[in-house]
Amino acid sequence: MPSLRRALRHLGTTPGTARRHFPAEAQQQLHDAVHTGESRHRGEIRVVIEASLPVGHAWAGTTPRARARALFGALEVWNTEEHTGVLLYINLADHAVELLADRGIDARVGAKTWRAVCDELAVGLAKDLSVRPVLKAVGQIHDLLATHFPAGDGRNPNELDDRPIVL
Repeated sequence: MPSLRRALRHLGTTPGTARRHFPAEAQQQLHDAVHTGESRHRGEIRVVIEASLPVGHAWAGTTPRARARALFGALEVWNTEEHTGVLLYINLADHAVELLADRGIDARVGAKTWRAVCDELAVGLAKDLSVRPVLKAVGQIHDLLATHFPAGDGRNPNELDDRPIVL
């Protein structure tokens, strides 16, 4: 059912909001954390911080989970050799955090563990809307990937772009 309140909240939460809380310096910190952490494992992490959904999507009731799924596909997070891609999606207008993991890593990490990372990040962002809680969550994801898909033989191609997307 369409929600005028939600559509207006998304209309009022502009990309400038995301850039104000996650400026170029913060984006560089995220890039560095993803890039450096990936040397510990055979996984890939993409971070997307979206200020708001396009208003038509918000009006139509697109959920943050559905938006994360669309981005998971569009960014080809599923397209890694060992199916170890992880998408961390943050929607500022909905105060939502979603984490989608490809089947290789998802088969080894339970839904409760992924949900705990999301919940902790959501609480952290509610207290401090900055890069710090996101960096902590990225570290937790790296730890999970390193446990289940350690770097091993040194062959660890960088299959996905490490730069965060801030919309």
